[in-house]
This record gives sequence, structure tokens and C-alpha cells, in this order.
Amino acid sequence: MTLVRRAFAAVLLAMLPLAAQAQAFPDRVLKLVVPFPPGGATDTLGRILAKRMGEILNQPFVVENHGGAGGTLGTDFAARQPADGYTMLLVNAIPHTAAGKLYDLKYDPLKSFTPIGALGTLRYILAIGNDVPANDYAQFVALVKAAPGKYNFASAGVGTAPHLAMELYMRAAGVEIVHIPYQGSGPAVTDLMGGRVQVIIENVPLVPLIKAGKVRALAVTGKTRAANFPDVPTFAEVGLPAFEMSGTWGLIAPAGVPADRVAILSNALATALKDPAVHDALVLQGIDPEYGTAAGFGAVLARESQKWSKLIDEAKIKLQ
Repeated sequence: MTLVRRAFAAVLLAMLPLAAQAQAFPDRVLKLVVPFPPGGATDTLGRILAKRMGEILNQPFVVENHGGAGGTLGTDFAARQPADGYTMLLVNAIPHTAAGKLYDLKYDPLKSFTPIGALGTLRYILAIGNDVPANDYAQFVALVKAAPGKYNFASAGVGTAPHLAMELYMRAAGVEIVHIPYQGSGPAVTDLMGGRVQVIIENVPLVPLIKAGKVRALAVTGKTRAANFPDVPTFAEVGLPAFEMSGTWGLIAPAGVPADRVAILSNALATALKDPAVHDALVLQGIDPEYGTAAGFGAVLARESQKWSKLIDEAKIKLQ
């Protein structure tokens, strides 16, 4: 063998371990961080995805809950994990990007993470309690405009997605409704049913209450009507096309994950979303399933960051 051939063979042998390493990913347990406590809608969504993606990647996929501080504690935990593709974080683009304006963070919602892909959008519903004397959206707006500041709206807390949604809505609709923040969606919707507050914009927690007739839905976000509420008009249909928001859900990982591993994880997400069982489970969670590429989800996060930063400044929203 000539010296040239020997040198070439040596290079090939040196490359084999690297090639094998690249082909082997993933070769151990994967971790999905859910930045909220167990049992909630985000936790349920995370477990649906982890189960199917683990099957696709042929590796165990565990869910770790790290709740607290509006999801920022779990997000901070995820940001500090190795950038090897074995840790991902489940996020809703609205609270994830808004947190950068509301909290004193040790991480950057955009720069500290690598997007993996989007899995769908969460609709928001404008609803009122049964004691509010309005049968439809037009009557509700007339009622509120006739008495600025008389009616209250509940939210899951200052700076949460339902709070930001209502602030955006009030600017688009030209109405004034007083904010009553709660410690979570549960007590907020309970007081809506009890008549202590009159209005809310929410998502998953409202679904069973609307179906049971305990609260009334007036309008829903989205370009088309929601499959589970075909009788509820969109905001565009009630004359408010300027108001449009949806919580895009997706997976991100610590910044610096190699592109080939991002592609493997993103493809696994896309494959999981094609599974009818996963699709139906997401719909039950109020999500319109739709895969988005890593680059596409990154663009969504950038747009949402600008949108909510501007609103928080204009509405002078500050955590108590």
C-alpha cells in the first residue's frame, strides 16, 4: 500500500467513530421539560408528545415538570442543560416570549434556545358568565361600551396569555373592562361561573364549561371556526378582523444543538403529528395540530416577542 493510500485509509478510520456517533443519535433517554406542575393542560400535551416521539426515536422519552414563576423556572432549567439534543422544552410562544419583558430573567427567550419545531396553535375564546345580559357578541359590545369600567374580566394572572389576550382585544374593540387577576385559570373560571367576574378570554379550561352551558362563548380566534365549537363565530365574523392571536406551541432546546440533531428531532415531531391518535388528542386539548419547521417556529417566536413587548409597554403591564 502506498503512503498516499495509507494516509487516506487512516483518515477514513478516524472518521468512522464520528459517523457512528452521528448515526446513533439518540442512543439514550430523552427529556422533555414541562415548565408547569403535573396534571395541567401543558403537562398533558407534553406526555402525549413524549410518548409518541419516544416510539419514533426508539428511545425512552421522559417528562420532567419544573413549575413556578409563570413557567420561567422550568425554562431557566432547560436553558442550562447541555446542548446535545437530549433535552427539549415545551412552550407556548405567547408566555414564553412575553416573559422576557415581565421578568428579570437569567436567560434570553430567543437567544438561549434552538427551535426544534411547532406542533400547532391554541385558540382563545371570549366568554361571558350566564348572568351577563347579552345573547351574542354585538349585544355584549353594546353593553360594555355603554358602561365603561363597569364590567370585570378574569385572567390566570398578570402577564399570562389570557391577560395579554384581553389587553390586545380591548385595544382592537375599543372597550374598557377592569382586570381582576387570579392565581391560575381554575379560580378565574370558577368566579366567572359564580358571577363575581363577567368576562374572560381563555382556552382549554373553558371548553367543558361551554359545552355544559355554564358559560357562554361569544367569539373564537382563528381564521375558521373551531371544530369543537362550530356555532361560535370567529372574531373576523363578528366584525373584528384586526384582533387575531393564537398560542403557537412548539419544542425548543438549549442553544447550540447541532443542526443534524435538530433535524432528527424535528422530523420525529412531524411524524408524531401525522399519527391520528396524537392529532385527535391535541384537538381535545383545544389545539389545531400543524407541524412547523425549526426555522418557521423560530420566526414565530421572533414575531411574538416584538408583538407582546410592544403591548406590555403600551398597557404598562408590570408584575405585582
